[in-house]
Amino acid sequence: VLNPGVAGHGGVISLMDVQGNRIWVNMGGGCQGCSAAAVTLRQGVTGELRKAVPFLGGIHDATDHSAGSNPFYR
Repeated sequence: VLNPGVAGHGGVISLMDVQGNRIWVNMGGGCQGCSAAAVTLRQGVTGELRKAVPFLGGIHDATDHSAGSNPFYR
């Protein structure tokens, strides 16, 4: 559900770590360094993950957004 949505902008989301009911995701491709990545995580990713896993606690962004030199957004 998540990756097809961000793939249209050249992005990909990967699960990086799980600790208890908290998870860390990496936003790669066009999401890395994109100024809208935080909004995508808050308004899109978080809601979809909570629908699929209601007991999920914190959802954290583990992406190094400063490493993205040319995010793709259209």
